[in-house]
Amino acid sequence: MKKLQAFIFILAMLCCQITLAAPKIKGTLLYVPLDNRPVCLAYPVETMEAAGWEVKTPPIEYIAGAEKGGDPDALFDWLLENADESLAMVISSDALVYGGLVDSRTHHIPLEVLKHRADRLVELKKGFRDQLVYVFTTIMRSPKRSAAPVEPAYYKEWGARLFRLGELEDKLEAKEIGYREKRELRKLRQAIPQEILADMYTRRGNNIKATELLLHGVESGDFDYLLIGRDDTAEFSQAHREAREMEFLVNELPKERIRFFAGADQLGLLLLSRASTKLRYEIPLVQIVYAPGEGGATVPAYEDDTIAMSARQHVYVAGAVPIFNHKRADLVLAINTPQDGITLEASSPENDYLVTGGVEKFTKLLDVMTNNGKAVAVADVKYGNGADNSLVSNIFANGLEYKLASYAGWNTAGNSLGYALAQGLLSEQYSEAGKRQLLDVRYLDDWAYQSNVRMDVYRNLIWRKYWPNSGLNEEQTAVAEEDITNLIVSVAEPMLGEAVKNYRFTLPWNRMFEVYVEHR
Repeated sequence: MKKLQAFIFILAMLCCQITLAAPKIKGTLLYVPLDNRPVCLAYPVETMEAAGWEVKTPPIEYIAGAEKGGDPDALFDWLLENADESLAMVISSDALVYGGLVDSRTHHIPLEVLKHRADRLVELKKGFRDQLVYVFTTIMRSPKRSAAPVEPAYYKEWGARLFRLGELEDKLEAKEIGYREKRELRKLRQAIPQEILADMYTRRGNNIKATELLLHGVESGDFDYLLIGRDDTAEFSQAHREAREMEFLVNELPKERIRFFAGADQLGLLLLSRASTKLRYEIPLVQIVYAPGEGGATVPAYEDDTIAMSARQHVYVAGAVPIFNHKRADLVLAINTPQDGITLEASSPENDYLVTGGVEKFTKLLDVMTNNGKAVAVADVKYGNGADNSLVSNIFANGLEYKLASYAGWNTAGNSLGYALAQGLLSEQYSEAGKRQLLDVRYLDDWAYQSNVRMDVYRNLIWRKYWPNSGLNEEQTAVAEEDITNLIVSVAEPMLGEAVKNYRFTLPWNRMFEVYVEHR
């Protein structure tokens, strides 16, 4: 009898071990992205699946792409059809109201239609009370340089002057404008065709009205969370001007259900991370540290607030709490900022591989914290649109590349903050192989491509052959992808080794701005 009991006990223990070792799906999340760019769709889904969540997304034909807008009605119907089987819904209102991010900048949708779409999104939770409903939206950007198809066609000729107009109007309202700038403003108002100004201000005004309707979802409790992002803005700009007005309304609403800060492409992943935190009944504690120099006082390029303010806001959105005591922290968010507080482009000559004293100190800090058992997420925001070459090379030189919980250093500072934080908070749920793969993707994308390969391909292929920076045809895209693949392998293989060959590199939007690093 004792032998039988022992056998049953051992069998039960083995069953438990098998069950614990097998990957479990924690639950299903519905996710409607801004569009089908990898940073908005593939990477967030891969991140959450690595943490054990099932993420369902709409059919690809409903989602905005490089050459087509999204289908707001089909996306809403898809949500209704699939909501019953999910624990939370993370929804881009830009997709549900306009069709996608680019559509929000270029549409001619009547205000009545926009209001109807915003209202039905606010009403969504009424039919699914047990669901978490997280919505993210963006304030329309004010780009310094841009063109069709991601902006109206007139931006090719008038874009720079439209930005300057918004900058000066913002300064005028803030009473920080000089006499010469006032004279320049008068000239700009006269020079820019009235039909262009009417088109721009009508669209921007309608977008703001639609966003104001979404605020009712916070007031009524029909949104469990609303996250508003300021897409590509500046300290003085039309976007900043509108954000100042929106902030007044946001400040009247409960902070536990709404936040408002710079960025756009990281918003979906941040809210997916928040859903995981909420559904697991966790409140992670996050310590924020900076590289030597200006640190948190830095106002990054493409943004209108200090990195310290942005970092704290990101932590709250992710469902965590910022703290100062590193001993209690579940995650350390280590932010690599420029020594002098001035964010240059990653393509600038200054982004070399020379390891300065500041980089050495920051890397030593990472080393000490990881050796003390801390999960460390690195947000590399020293440069815009790419990683800090000296930091990444020093991370590898010191054997820290896979000791980190996460790393991100792409596009704007807010984009990098959001990715590093979200993946860092989820990292304890990854397998070692899963975490390594997510880190590889960021090193290959943010460092190898963005900071090194992209500019080489511009100089030696795109510009030499007089090809466009975006809107490449099928043959041009194939040639560019081949060059990109060969160059990424040559740049990254010395540090990542054979792992580089596990990935393929494509240009999903037929433009050089972003690459898709896809595991084979």
